[in-house]
Amino acid sequence: MISPSTRTANFHYAIRNLVSAAEAQERAGGSIIYLNIGDPQAYGFRPPAHIVEAVARALRDSFTGYAHSAGLRAARNAVAAYATSLGSPTTPEQVLITSGASEAADLVLTALVNDGDEVLLPAPGYPIYPAILNKLGAIARNYTLNSAGQWQPDIEEIDSLITKRTRALVLINPNNPTGSIIPDETTKQILEVAARHQLLVIADEVYRELCFEEPPASASVLAQEMDVPLITLESLSKTHLVPGWRVGWMRYTHERQMRDLTEAIGRLASGRLCSPTPAQYAVEPALEGSREFQRVFLSELKSRRDFCVERVRKNESLSCEIPAAAFYLMIKAEKLGERTDEQFVLDLLKETGVLVVHGSGFGVDPH
Repeated sequence: MISPSTRTANFHYAIRNLVSAAEAQERAGGSIIYLNIGDPQAYGFRPPAHIVEAVARALRDSFTGYAHSAGLRAARNAVAAYATSLGSPTTPEQVLITSGASEAADLVLTALVNDGDEVLLPAPGYPIYPAILNKLGAIARNYTLNSAGQWQPDIEEIDSLITKRTRALVLINPNNPTGSIIPDETTKQILEVAARHQLLVIADEVYRELCFEEPPASASVLAQEMDVPLITLESLSKTHLVPGWRVGWMRYTHERQMRDLTEAIGRLASGRLCSPTPAQYAVEPALEGSREFQRVFLSELKSRRDFCVERVRKNESLSCEIPAAAFYLMIKAEKLGERTDEQFVLDLLKETGVLVVHGSGFGVDPH
Protein backbone atom coordinates (compact mmCIF):
# COMPACT_ATOMS: atom_id res chain seq x y z
CA MET A 1 0.00 0.00 0.00
CA ILE A 2 1.40 3.39 -0.99
CA SER A 3 0.39 5.98 1.61
CA PRO A 4 -0.48 9.58 0.73
CA SER A 5 1.22 12.51 2.41
CA THR A 6 -0.24 13.72 5.70
CA ARG A 7 -0.79 17.17 4.19
CA THR A 8 -3.64 15.81 2.06
CA ALA A 9 -5.67 14.64 5.07
CA ASN A 10 -7.10 18.08 5.79
CA PHE A 11 -7.44 19.24 2.20
CA HIS A 12 -11.18 19.74 1.74
CA TYR A 13 -12.98 21.62 -1.02
CA ALA A 14 -16.68 21.59 -0.20
CA ILE A 15 -17.91 22.70 -3.61
CA ARG A 16 -16.75 19.44 -5.21
CA ASN A 17 -16.46 17.08 -2.23
CA LEU A 18 -20.08 15.88 -2.40
CA VAL A 19 -20.03 15.26 -6.14
CA SER A 20 -19.06 11.61 -5.60
CA ALA A 21 -22.34 11.01 -3.75
CA ALA A 22 -24.28 12.60 -6.60
CA GLU A 23 -22.40 10.57 -9.20
CA ALA A 24 -23.11 7.35 -7.31
CA GLN A 25 -26.80 8.22 -7.28
CA GLU A 26 -26.61 8.95 -11.01
CA ARG A 27 -24.96 5.59 -11.73
CA ALA A 28 -27.82 3.93 -9.88
CA GLY A 29 -30.26 5.50 -12.33
CA GLY A 30 -31.07 8.78 -10.61
CA SER A 31 -31.31 12.15 -12.33
CA ILE A 32 -29.21 14.88 -10.69
CA ILE A 33 -29.51 18.66 -10.87
CA TYR A 34 -26.06 20.05 -10.03
CA LEU A 35 -26.34 23.40 -8.24
CA ASN A 36 -23.05 23.06 -6.40
CA ILE A 37 -20.69 24.94 -8.69
CA GLY A 38 -20.60 28.39 -10.27
CA ASP A 39 -20.30 27.53 -13.94
CA PRO A 40 -22.45 29.86 -16.08
CA GLN A 41 -22.16 27.58 -19.10
CA ALA A 42 -23.88 24.79 -17.16
CA TYR A 43 -26.98 26.97 -16.91
CA GLY A 44 -27.41 28.08 -20.49
CA PHE A 45 -24.97 30.99 -20.82
CA ARG A 46 -22.32 31.19 -23.52
CA PRO A 47 -19.09 33.23 -23.68
CA PRO A 48 -19.09 36.37 -25.85
CA ALA A 49 -18.31 35.71 -29.50
CA HIS A 50 -15.46 38.20 -29.73
CA ILE A 51 -13.27 36.39 -27.20
CA VAL A 52 -14.10 32.98 -28.65
CA GLU A 53 -12.99 34.26 -32.04
CA ALA A 54 -9.83 35.82 -30.57
CA VAL A 55 -8.74 32.46 -29.13
CA ALA A 56 -9.73 30.59 -32.30
CA ARG A 57 -7.73 33.06 -34.37
CA ALA A 58 -4.73 32.65 -32.07
CA LEU A 59 -4.90 28.87 -32.41
CA ARG A 60 -4.86 29.24 -36.19
CA ASP A 61 -2.40 32.07 -36.67
CA SER A 62 -0.41 32.91 -33.53
CA PHE A 63 2.25 31.45 -31.26
CA THR A 64 0.68 29.05 -28.76
CA GLY A 65 3.78 27.36 -27.35
CA TYR A 66 5.21 28.09 -23.92
CA ALA A 67 4.54 31.68 -22.91
CA HIS A 68 6.59 33.72 -20.47
CA SER A 69 5.94 32.46 -16.94
CA ALA A 70 4.33 35.80 -16.09
CA GLY A 71 2.06 35.59 -19.13
CA LEU A 72 1.83 36.97 -22.64
CA ARG A 73 2.92 40.60 -22.86
CA ALA A 74 -0.36 41.61 -24.56
CA ALA A 75 -2.38 40.05 -21.75
CA ARG A 76 -0.32 41.75 -19.04
CA ASN A 77 -0.54 45.07 -20.87
CA ALA A 78 -4.32 44.74 -20.97
CA VAL A 79 -4.59 43.95 -17.25
CA ALA A 80 -2.28 46.84 -16.37
CA ALA A 81 -4.34 49.23 -18.51
CA TYR A 82 -7.56 47.93 -16.95
CA ALA A 83 -6.25 48.41 -13.39
CA THR A 84 -4.97 51.87 -14.25
CA SER A 85 -8.38 52.82 -15.68
CA LEU A 86 -9.96 51.86 -12.35
CA GLY A 87 -7.64 54.28 -10.55
CA SER A 88 -4.81 51.94 -9.53
CA PRO A 89 -1.76 52.82 -11.68
CA THR A 90 -0.20 49.51 -12.69
CA THR A 91 2.59 48.40 -15.02
CA PRO A 92 2.73 45.07 -16.88
CA GLU A 93 5.59 44.07 -14.54
CA GLN A 94 3.07 44.17 -11.66
CA VAL A 95 0.86 41.54 -13.34
CA LEU A 96 1.12 37.75 -13.40
CA ILE A 97 -1.27 35.72 -15.57
CA THR A 98 -2.45 32.51 -13.88
CA SER A 99 -4.63 29.47 -14.48
CA GLY A 100 -7.65 31.13 -12.90
CA ALA A 101 -7.77 33.09 -9.66
CA SER A 102 -7.44 29.85 -7.66
CA GLU A 103 -3.91 29.28 -8.94
CA ALA A 104 -3.12 32.90 -8.12
CA ALA A 105 -4.28 32.31 -4.53
CA ASP A 106 -2.16 29.16 -4.31
CA LEU A 107 0.96 30.93 -5.61
CA VAL A 108 0.57 33.90 -3.27
CA LEU A 109 -0.06 31.84 -0.14
CA THR A 110 2.67 29.32 -0.95
CA ALA A 111 5.17 32.16 -1.35
CA LEU A 112 3.96 33.91 1.82
CA VAL A 113 3.32 31.51 4.70
CA ASN A 114 5.39 29.12 6.80
CA ASP A 115 4.17 26.32 9.07
CA GLY A 116 2.02 27.80 11.84
CA ASP A 117 1.55 31.19 10.20
CA GLU A 118 -1.99 32.57 10.23
CA VAL A 119 -4.19 34.17 7.58
CA LEU A 120 -7.51 35.88 8.29
CA LEU A 121 -10.38 34.65 6.12
CA PRO A 122 -14.03 35.73 5.89
CA ALA A 123 -16.66 33.23 7.02
CA PRO A 124 -18.62 32.49 4.95
CA GLY A 125 -15.91 32.54 2.31
CA TYR A 126 -14.54 30.71 -0.70
CA PRO A 127 -13.25 27.31 0.52
CA ILE A 128 -10.14 27.19 -1.65
CA TYR A 129 -8.36 29.50 0.83
CA PRO A 130 -8.57 27.24 3.93
CA ALA A 131 -7.83 24.24 1.70
CA ILE A 132 -4.58 25.82 0.49
CA LEU A 133 -3.60 26.89 4.02
CA ASN A 134 -4.21 23.39 5.38
CA LYS A 135 -2.01 21.98 2.62
CA LEU A 136 0.76 24.40 3.58
CA GLY A 137 0.56 23.76 7.33
CA ALA A 138 -0.69 27.28 7.99
CA ILE A 139 -3.73 28.28 10.05
CA ALA A 140 -6.96 29.83 8.78
CA ARG A 141 -8.52 32.20 11.30
CA ASN A 142 -12.06 33.19 10.39
CA TYR A 143 -13.57 36.62 10.83
CA THR A 144 -17.36 36.50 10.87
CA LEU A 145 -19.68 38.00 8.30
CA ASN A 146 -22.91 38.69 10.18
CA SER A 147 -25.91 36.97 8.58
CA ALA A 148 -28.28 39.30 10.44
CA GLY A 149 -26.50 42.38 9.11
CA GLN A 150 -26.26 41.79 5.35
CA TRP A 151 -23.14 39.66 5.83
CA GLN A 152 -20.91 42.51 6.94
CA PRO A 153 -17.62 42.11 8.89
CA ASP A 154 -16.92 43.48 12.36
CA ILE A 155 -13.78 45.62 12.31
CA GLU A 156 -13.12 45.12 16.03
CA GLU A 157 -13.32 41.35 15.64
CA ILE A 158 -10.82 41.45 12.76
CA ASP A 159 -8.43 43.51 14.88
CA SER A 160 -8.81 41.13 17.84
CA LEU A 161 -7.90 38.07 15.75
CA ILE A 162 -4.48 39.36 14.72
CA THR A 163 -1.48 37.76 16.43
CA LYS A 164 2.27 37.87 15.90
CA ARG A 165 1.87 34.92 13.48
CA THR A 166 -0.70 36.66 11.25
CA ARG A 167 0.69 37.28 7.78
CA ALA A 168 -2.26 38.32 5.63
CA LEU A 169 -5.93 39.14 5.44
CA VAL A 170 -8.16 37.89 2.62
CA LEU A 171 -10.93 40.20 1.46
CA ILE A 172 -13.54 38.68 -0.90
CA ASN A 173 -15.63 41.51 -2.31
CA PRO A 174 -18.26 40.80 -3.55
CA ASN A 175 -18.41 37.77 -1.33
CA ASN A 176 -18.61 34.19 -2.48
CA PRO A 177 -21.00 32.58 -1.44
CA THR A 178 -23.27 35.26 0.04
CA GLY A 179 -23.23 37.79 -2.81
CA SER A 180 -22.84 40.58 -0.25
CA ILE A 181 -20.85 43.74 -0.95
CA ILE A 182 -18.61 45.41 1.62
CA PRO A 183 -19.06 49.21 1.36
CA ASP A 184 -15.98 51.22 0.45
CA GLU A 185 -15.82 52.90 3.87
CA THR A 186 -15.72 49.51 5.60
CA THR A 187 -13.05 48.31 3.19
CA LYS A 188 -10.97 51.37 4.06
CA GLN A 189 -11.26 50.51 7.76
CA ILE A 190 -10.12 46.95 7.06
CA LEU A 191 -7.17 48.27 5.05
CA GLU A 192 -6.26 50.59 7.94
CA VAL A 193 -6.21 47.61 10.33
CA ALA A 194 -3.99 45.70 7.91
CA ALA A 195 -1.65 48.67 7.53
CA ARG A 196 -1.39 49.09 11.29
CA HIS A 197 -0.36 45.45 11.71
CA GLN A 198 1.80 45.33 8.54
CA LEU A 199 -0.29 42.62 6.90
CA LEU A 200 -0.56 41.75 3.24
CA VAL A 201 -4.10 42.15 1.91
CA ILE A 202 -5.26 39.61 -0.69
CA ALA A 203 -8.26 41.14 -2.46
CA ASP A 204 -10.35 38.54 -4.29
CA GLU A 205 -12.42 40.59 -6.75
CA VAL A 206 -13.55 37.85 -9.13
CA TYR A 207 -17.18 39.01 -8.90
CA ARG A 208 -16.66 42.79 -8.76
CA GLU A 209 -18.08 43.31 -12.25
CA LEU A 210 -21.12 41.12 -11.54
CA CYS A 211 -23.02 43.48 -9.23
CA PHE A 212 -26.72 44.18 -9.72
CA GLU A 213 -26.31 47.81 -8.71
CA GLU A 214 -23.16 49.91 -8.19
CA PRO A 215 -19.98 47.82 -7.79
CA PRO A 216 -17.57 48.52 -4.94
CA ALA A 217 -14.32 50.30 -5.67
CA SER A 218 -11.39 47.98 -6.19
CA ALA A 219 -9.43 47.65 -2.94
CA SER A 220 -6.31 48.47 -4.96
CA VAL A 221 -7.80 51.93 -5.59
CA LEU A 222 -8.75 52.47 -1.95
CA ALA A 223 -5.25 51.38 -0.87
CA GLN A 224 -3.47 53.99 -3.00
CA GLU A 225 -3.00 56.46 -0.16
CA MET A 226 -2.35 53.84 2.51
CA ASP A 227 0.80 52.04 3.54
CA VAL A 228 -0.68 48.60 2.90
CA PRO A 229 0.69 46.18 0.28
CA LEU A 230 -2.12 44.54 -1.63
CA ILE A 231 -2.50 41.79 -4.23
CA THR A 232 -5.70 41.72 -6.29
CA LEU A 233 -6.94 38.43 -7.76
CA GLU A 234 -9.19 38.57 -10.83
CA SER A 235 -10.37 36.21 -13.54
CA LEU A 236 -12.39 35.91 -16.73
CA SER A 237 -14.12 32.76 -15.45
CA LYS A 238 -17.31 34.36 -14.17
CA THR A 239 -17.34 37.81 -15.76
CA HIS A 240 -16.81 36.42 -19.27
CA LEU A 241 -18.43 33.00 -18.77
CA VAL A 242 -15.31 30.91 -19.43
CA PRO A 243 -14.50 29.04 -16.19
CA GLY A 244 -13.04 26.04 -18.00
CA TRP A 245 -10.55 28.17 -19.90
CA ARG A 246 -8.65 28.77 -16.63
CA VAL A 247 -7.46 32.31 -17.20
CA GLY A 248 -6.97 34.76 -14.36
CA TRP A 249 -4.27 36.97 -12.88
CA MET A 250 -2.85 38.72 -9.88
CA ARG A 251 -1.79 42.36 -9.83
CA TYR A 252 -0.05 44.06 -6.97
CA THR A 253 0.54 47.50 -5.48
CA HIS A 254 3.43 48.97 -3.48
CA GLU A 255 6.11 47.53 -5.72
CA ARG A 256 9.06 48.34 -3.43
CA GLN A 257 7.51 46.72 -0.34
CA MET A 258 6.44 43.70 -2.36
CA ARG A 259 9.72 43.03 -4.16
CA ASP A 260 10.87 39.99 -2.14
CA LEU A 261 7.42 38.40 -2.15
CA THR A 262 6.78 38.94 -5.85
CA GLU A 263 10.21 37.52 -6.70
CA ALA A 264 9.29 34.41 -4.69
CA ILE A 265 5.94 34.19 -6.48
CA GLY A 266 7.79 34.51 -9.79
CA ARG A 267 10.08 31.61 -8.89
CA LEU A 268 7.09 29.43 -8.09
CA ALA A 269 5.37 30.50 -11.30
CA SER A 270 8.40 29.57 -13.38
CA GLY A 271 8.22 26.05 -11.92
CA ARG A 272 4.82 25.49 -13.52
CA LEU A 273 6.16 27.00 -16.80
CA CYS A 274 3.12 29.10 -17.77
CA SER A 275 -0.64 29.22 -17.68
CA PRO A 276 -2.23 27.82 -20.89
CA THR A 277 -1.12 30.06 -23.73
CA PRO A 278 -4.19 29.92 -26.03
CA ALA A 279 -6.61 31.17 -23.36
CA GLN A 280 -4.35 34.14 -22.61
CA TYR A 281 -5.31 35.57 -26.00
CA ALA A 282 -8.79 36.16 -24.51
CA VAL A 283 -7.56 38.70 -21.95
CA GLU A 284 -7.00 41.71 -24.19
CA PRO A 285 -10.32 41.51 -26.12
CA ALA A 286 -12.16 40.68 -22.89
CA LEU A 287 -10.91 43.76 -21.04
CA GLU A 288 -10.97 46.12 -24.01
CA GLY A 289 -13.98 44.84 -25.98
CA SER A 290 -17.75 45.25 -25.70
CA ARG A 291 -19.46 44.54 -22.37
CA GLU A 292 -22.99 44.42 -23.80
CA PHE A 293 -23.15 40.67 -23.11
CA GLN A 294 -22.55 41.41 -19.41
CA ARG A 295 -25.62 43.64 -19.22
CA VAL A 296 -27.73 40.85 -20.71
CA PHE A 297 -26.13 38.29 -18.37
CA LEU A 298 -26.74 40.44 -15.28
CA SER A 299 -30.34 41.10 -16.26
CA GLU A 300 -31.03 37.37 -16.53
CA LEU A 301 -29.15 36.67 -13.28
CA LYS A 302 -31.24 39.29 -11.48
CA SER A 303 -34.45 37.68 -12.72
CA ARG A 304 -33.26 34.29 -11.49
CA ARG A 305 -32.15 35.77 -8.16
CA ASP A 306 -35.54 37.41 -7.61
CA PHE A 307 -37.34 34.16 -8.45
CA CYS A 308 -35.21 32.17 -5.99
CA VAL A 309 -35.57 34.72 -3.18
CA GLU A 310 -39.35 34.74 -3.66
CA ARG A 311 -39.50 30.94 -3.49
CA VAL A 312 -37.34 30.85 -0.35
CA ARG A 313 -39.54 33.40 1.40
CA LYS A 314 -42.64 31.30 0.75
CA ASN A 315 -41.18 28.57 2.98
CA GLU A 316 -41.38 29.44 6.67
CA SER A 317 -38.43 27.15 7.43
CA LEU A 318 -36.10 29.01 5.05
CA SER A 319 -34.70 32.54 4.92
CA CYS A 320 -31.99 34.45 3.09
CA GLU A 321 -30.44 37.84 2.55
CA ILE A 322 -30.87 39.19 -0.97
CA PRO A 323 -27.50 38.88 -2.75
CA ALA A 324 -26.23 42.10 -4.32
CA ALA A 325 -23.82 40.37 -6.70
CA ALA A 326 -22.70 37.07 -8.26
CA PHE A 327 -24.98 34.07 -8.74
CA TYR A 328 -25.31 32.32 -5.41
CA LEU A 329 -27.90 32.27 -2.63
CA MET A 330 -26.88 31.51 0.97
CA ILE A 331 -29.99 30.01 2.58
CA LYS A 332 -30.64 29.52 6.28
CA ALA A 333 -32.61 26.34 6.93
CA GLU A 334 -34.41 26.02 10.27
CA LYS A 335 -35.64 22.81 11.89
CA LEU A 336 -32.68 20.63 10.95
CA GLY A 337 -33.09 18.74 14.21
CA GLU A 338 -29.94 16.86 15.13
CA ARG A 339 -28.66 16.87 11.56
CA THR A 340 -25.65 18.86 10.44
CA ASP A 341 -26.00 20.97 7.33
CA GLU A 342 -23.91 18.41 5.42
CA GLN A 343 -26.30 15.63 6.36
CA PHE A 344 -29.22 17.83 5.31
CA VAL A 345 -27.56 18.36 1.91
CA LEU A 346 -27.06 14.60 1.49
CA ASP A 347 -30.69 13.95 2.47
CA LEU A 348 -31.84 16.61 0.01
CA LEU A 349 -29.77 14.97 -2.71
CA LYS A 350 -31.22 11.53 -1.94
CA GLU A 351 -34.83 12.71 -1.83
CA THR A 352 -34.89 15.27 -4.65
CA GLY A 353 -31.82 14.69 -6.84
CA VAL A 354 -30.69 18.29 -6.26
CA LEU A 355 -27.07 18.85 -5.20
CA VAL A 356 -26.24 22.01 -3.25
CA VAL A 357 -23.35 22.85 -0.91
CA HIS A 358 -23.46 22.82 2.89
CA GLY A 359 -22.77 26.15 4.59
CA SER A 360 -20.10 24.69 6.88
CA GLY A 361 -18.07 24.06 3.73
CA PHE A 362 -17.76 27.85 3.56
CA GLY A 363 -16.73 28.23 7.19
CA VAL A 364 -20.04 28.67 9.05
CA ASP A 365 -21.54 26.66 11.93
CA PRO A 366 -22.76 23.25 10.66
CA HIS A 367 -25.91 23.65 12.78
